[in-house]
Amino acid sequence: MKRIKTAKQLTFTYFSIVAFAIIAFHFSMLESMIENIEMIYAENRMLKDKSIAVNSLEGTDLTHIAVPPFSEIYIGKENLPTGIILSSNIVNDKPFELDESEGVDSEIFLMRSTVVLNGEEKTLYLLHYDEIYETSESQMFETQSTQLLLSLLLLVVSLWVVMRISNRLTHPLSELSRNLGERSPTNLSAIELPDGATTREIHQLVERLNDYQDQIRSLIERERAFNRYASHELRTPLMVMKGAVTLIDKSDSKDFLERQRLRMHQACQEMEDYITTLLSLTREDDLSTIPQRSVEESELENIRQMHWGYLSGKPVEIKIINEGQIITKLPIPTLNILVGNLLKNALACTDEGSVTLVMSDNTLSVIDTGCGLKGKPGGESYGLGLMIVRDICAKYHCEFSLLDNNGEGCTSKIVFPA
Repeated sequence: MKRIKTAKQLTFTYFSIVAFAIIAFHFSMLESMIENIEMIYAENRMLKDKSIAVNSLEGTDLTHIAVPPFSEIYIGKENLPTGIILSSNIVNDKPFELDESEGVDSEIFLMRSTVVLNGEEKTLYLLHYDEIYETSESQMFETQSTQLLLSLLLLVVSLWVVMRISNRLTHPLSELSRNLGERSPTNLSAIELPDGATTREIHQLVERLNDYQDQIRSLIERERAFNRYASHELRTPLMVMKGAVTLIDKSDSKDFLERQRLRMHQACQEMEDYITTLLSLTREDDLSTIPQRSVEESELENIRQMHWGYLSGKPVEIKIINEGQIITKLPIPTLNILVGNLLKNALACTDEGSVTLVMSDNTLSVIDTGCGLKGKPGGESYGLGLMIVRDICAKYHCEFSLLDNNGEGCTSKIVFPA
């Protein structure tokens, strides 16, 4: 398996490549500059010496003349010193440097030129040698060596700075990775920012991880809530069914058997609604695909009929008032559980008086004349029923409130989204 490099290793590798490229470019530019300076100086000097030589050779039969201090002029190729090898691509009036392949071991420049001497066209060869060239090159390379050392020192300092910056940027990521590796699978607490996390990207990464943690925690809580709700809420209809089965064996009256059958039917329907609703709370549904529907008054009437048994002989009246229309995406079983739990809690807290279901425009209120919120240890004492209500409202984006009335009792209100 290919080894994955760390950020520090990649930083060092890339920086080394850039540093090597800079040094190579520096030396290539230096070499090119020295060559160009030498060539320009030699050309200008040899052109001047050529003019001096033409004036000196005019009217003479000389084939060789020296132009102090650095040039020698020869007429004709045959008069050149032994060992001088001319290049095949030589150009008139353009100097070129003789090298070791051309039989010399010093920096000698040669230039060919065609001139008219004594009325005849002659080929003139200029040899130019200046030992200062080599001395100057050595001095320039010594100077450049000093500059190279300074450049290398600067590169080392730059590398140290870059590595420090890289460490500052990558250390929080390493710490975050280490912290995540040490966390247990059951630890869903918020992830803390690692030390030295100063960049926006680290903050955003931790925020996204915490959001993901919240989603996982919410999913687990929904699953736990399903188990808790199911074990609690399904117990009542099961007891009703068990009691009805027991009573069936004790009477042969048709009216009595019909009442028990109706009780069993209502208990089965309640169990089915609970299971459907609780399962829907444990999964993520795309609400945009759920069609809207209008809540009928008959649905509230069915809910009232199913909860008559919770009165237990108390002088409490259940009333329904229709003052408007509710448009919602809640399925009928979910609405039954939602309203049924509110009604059940209202009946549990009301010993006498009334419980009123008021349906207005996109608002459903359950108003009772009971003991109010102060008659209980707290809102959560109303049991798991209100927890289910809150979960349903949260999923379908409804607003839920539970407040004391000015007189007696309290009002639970659900506002459905428009």
